[in-house]
Amino acid sequence: MKNIFLLLIAALFFSCSSDDKRVITEEVNLFVDHYKTTSVLNGTAFVIFENGALGNDDFKVLGQIDGLVYEPGFIYQLTASKIITQNPGTDAKTVRYQVISVTNREAARPDAEFRIPLIEFINGAGYATYIRRQADSTFILGNQIPFNCNYFCVDLDDAIQRQDAIIGTFTHGPEETYVLQALAN
Repeated sequence: MKNIFLLLIAALFFSCSSDDKRVITEEVNLFVDHYKTTSVLNGTAFVIFENGALGNDDFKVLGQIDGLVYEPGFIYQLTASKIITQNPGTDAKTVRYQVISVTNREAARPDAEFRIPLIEFINGAGYATYIRRQADSTFILGNQIPFNCNYFCVDLDDAIQRQDAIIGTFTHGPEETYVLQALAN
């Protein structure tokens, strides 16, 4: 019985190897924007542009880039391995990136503004709220990034209560915080 169990474990191990053509690796160029946005799966996520330039509409939101030492307020250009794994039994693919080298790291303008969904309606399933107020009245974005609500604290509390879809316009603040500059529906 013990030998059958060991054989089954060995068969499972070898059947999951990357030699089964379900894992594809390619080298790509990535731009990583100077801020993180909100993500249903990860709380916050990188805004990346693959084999393109910053600012176009062809960006991706990604929770993790293996090997990237990220500091908000900087735009990164890097070479990375893109690892695509075909999930057996589905048409779904899992994509992850591993940094090969950082080609450029450039500070964003100090007054650079960026827009982030704070509360949004998700695929008919309901509202996702990415902000919360802590006991000390500090607001947190995606359970990770503290932000100064500026003159909009009451508006944010109201939006959370009513589950209103809102987008915040931010700038970078001190010590890896964001500063809310405007709200829009």
